[in-house]
Amino acid sequence: MKKEMCIAAAAFAIAATAAERFPLGEAEVGFRMHVGAMGTAGADIANGDMLSLSAVTNGETVTATWKGHKTFGNGFAAIATFERRDGGWEYSFRWEGLESGSNSVETVLFPDLAVPRTDKSGILFSRHLGMGMVRRPDWTKCGDKPVVSSRMHEFQFIALLDEEIGSWYVDARDPIARFKKGRSACVGACGRTMASIGVEAHLPAVAGTSSARQAGELPWKGFIRPFHGGWWDAAQIYRPWALEQRWAKVAMERRGKPAFQRLREICFWAWNRGGCDTVAHPLERFAADSGVPCALHWDWWHLYPKDVGYPTYWPPYEGVEKFTETIAALKRAGCYTMVYVNGMSRDKDDPSWSDDGEREALVEHDGTITGIRWNPHTVEPHRLATVCGEGPRFQKKIGEVAGKLCAAGLDAVYLDQVSCAAAKPCWNRSHRHPQGDCAGPLMGYHRYLTDLRKENPSLQLGSEEVSEAFLEDFDVFISLFATCYERCGHGTMPEFEAVPVWNALYHGLCAVFGSYLIVDGIAPWDERWPAERKWKPEDERDWTALFPDQFAVEFARNVSLGIQPTVHALQMKHATEPKFAGQYRFMVDGARFYRDNRKWLFDGDLLDPGRLDCATKEVKFLRRGIYNPAGKFETAIQPALPTVFHNVWKAPDGEVVAVLVNWSREEQKYSLVCPAGSASGVIPPMSYWRIPLNM
Repeated sequence: MKKEMCIAAAAFAIAATAAERFPLGEAEVGFRMHVGAMGTAGADIANGDMLSLSAVTNGETVTATWKGHKTFGNGFAAIATFERRDGGWEYSFRWEGLESGSNSVETVLFPDLAVPRTDKSGILFSRHLGMGMVRRPDWTKCGDKPVVSSRMHEFQFIALLDEEIGSWYVDARDPIARFKKGRSACVGACGRTMASIGVEAHLPAVAGTSSARQAGELPWKGFIRPFHGGWWDAAQIYRPWALEQRWAKVAMERRGKPAFQRLREICFWAWNRGGCDTVAHPLERFAADSGVPCALHWDWWHLYPKDVGYPTYWPPYEGVEKFTETIAALKRAGCYTMVYVNGMSRDKDDPSWSDDGEREALVEHDGTITGIRWNPHTVEPHRLATVCGEGPRFQKKIGEVAGKLCAAGLDAVYLDQVSCAAAKPCWNRSHRHPQGDCAGPLMGYHRYLTDLRKENPSLQLGSEEVSEAFLEDFDVFISLFATCYERCGHGTMPEFEAVPVWNALYHGLCAVFGSYLIVDGIAPWDERWPAERKWKPEDERDWTALFPDQFAVEFARNVSLGIQPTVHALQMKHATEPKFAGQYRFMVDGARFYRDNRKWLFDGDLLDPGRLDCATKEVKFLRRGIYNPAGKFETAIQPALPTVFHNVWKAPDGEVVAVLVNWSREEQKYSLVCPAGSASGVIPPMSYWRIPLNM
C-alpha cells in the first residue's frame, strides 16, 4: 500500500506521521516500537512504516492490524484491540512475527493517539517529583520536539485539556505501576491542528531463541476516552480503577490502625539539618508557641556528611547518647521524629563499595553503572550509584541501621529516593531478573520494605515524593515540588501550572508533608564541609526583602493543598527576632488552622475546585539550594499569581467547605463558583478561611 507521508518521522520520538493511523472517533491511533539489545542503538518501527492496515469489527470490539515491514519481515504484525466501554475504549496491544534476530522489543509507545487541539490546549501529565502538571505550550514553536516526556510516577494517565473543543484522556492500567512515560507532541500533518498523547512502556529483554522474541504484548490494558472538563475531571476517570488496586487497598487498611493516627495528628513539620540542639530546640519552641502536634524530619544526623559514605550511617556524628537523649526530649515535647537514610544509593568511592557494590548495582542500557556526584563540596568525588532491588547485602546494611534507630526510640525512618526512583529498568547480567526489567527490581524493593517492617514493627517508613508503586509500602511522603515548583525550576505560569492530581486520587491514604521554603532564604550549611566553599557574609543578601512573597506563597500552598505544613531549616531566631514576626505568625496560624480543619485537610476528598476570581500579583522566587556555589543563585518570576489560593474539600461526614488562603499583605476580594456552590467576599491579609458550601 502506498503510504501518504505529510511530515518526516523523527527517530523514536512521539513526533508523528500522518500515515496509516487507525481512526478512533475524532482521534487517530498509531504506535511506535524500538527493537534492540543492551549496548546497541537498535532500530525503530512506527505505524507509518508498515505495509498495510486493516480492521475487523465484532460487535463493540474493533481489531486493527498493521502488517508487513521492509526490515522486520512481511509476517510482522502489530495488533491493537479496542472495546467500547464507559464512553471510551479499553485497549490492548500485541505483536507477532517479528524477525529481529537476537534483538527484543525494548520500548513500545502505544497508544500514540493524535487528537484535535487548539492554540489554548494544555497537556496534563504526571510530573516526576511532583503531584501533577499542566503545560500549555506555544504550539507554533513546538516543531517535532516532544511537548512532554515525563515518567508516569504519581499516576498512569495523560490528557489533552481543551475547554473549546473537548478533552482527551489516555491511561495505562498497570497493577504494579512499572516504569513508563507519558509522551506528547505537536502533530502538524497535512495542515491539521492536532496533538499526540501516549504511553511509552519499557519492556524486559526476552531470553531464549529468536522465535521467543517474535511475539509479545503490553502487560496491561488501558483506556482512551474523550471528555469535557479539566485536570480534576481527568482524575475522576482514573480514580475508580486506581482505588481498586493493591497499593490503595493496603493504604486504606493501614489508615484505620492506631499507629497511623499519630501521623494524622501532625500539624507542622520542621525539615531541619545538623546537630541535635540545632534541629530540636527551634521545633520544641514552635510546638510550645503553637500548641499543635509537631514533627521533625532530621537530616545530617549521621556519621558522614550529606551524600557521602552510604550505606554507613551509624553511629550518629554527635554520639549515640546525645542522639538518643534528643529523641527522648522531642517525645516529651510531643514531637514525632523521623531521620534521613538513603534507601537505594551507595557511595561508589567509599571502601564499603567493595562489599558487593558492583554486583548489586543497577546497570544502565549501555552497560555502565551510573554514579552521580550529588555533593560537590567534598574534596574527593563521592559518586552515588543506584542499587537494584536484587541487593541483599545492601538491604541487610540498611536493616541493621533501621534496627539501631528503632532501639534509639525513633518514630520513623525516611528512605530517600526509593519512592521516586526505585522502579527503574536494570540490565545487570548477574541478576536473576531479565535484562532491562523494571518489574523484578520493583518487586525486590517491595520485599525489602516488607522485611524492614517485620523486623521493626514500631517503626514507620517514609520516602521521597508520592508514587503509586510505593503507596502500599510507606506511611508518609515528603512532597517538595508541588508547593515549590518555581523554586525548583519546574516552570511558571502561564505555560506551566502545578495541579493537585494526587490529592484528587489518594488524599488521606498516607501522610504528606514537605516544602523547600526557608524563612530567611539562607540555605543550611554542614560544618563538616570545606569552609572555603561556604557563602561569605557579604554573599548573603536580605532575601526576605528581595523575595518578599515567596515564603507566604509556598506555605499557603501547603495548607490549601492539604499537605501538612512544613518549613525547611527552622531556627530559633525565626521565633525571636522581630523582622521574622510576620512569617512566624503566618506559620503558627497555618498550623492551628490545619489542626482545626483536619477532617477536611487530612481526612477529606478533594472536590472540583471550580473557579476563583481574585486579584493577581507578580511574585519573584529565589532559586538556591544547599549545593549552590557561593554567591550563585537564580530568580524565577510568576507574572500573575492569584493572591488567594483555594481548594474545595468534602469531609467524611459529607460537609463541604472551601479553604481559602490570602498569602498577600493586603485584603483581597474573591468570588468562587464551583459545582459544590458559590461564595464571595473579602479575606484579610495573610489569613486562612473556611467557607461552608452547599452541594
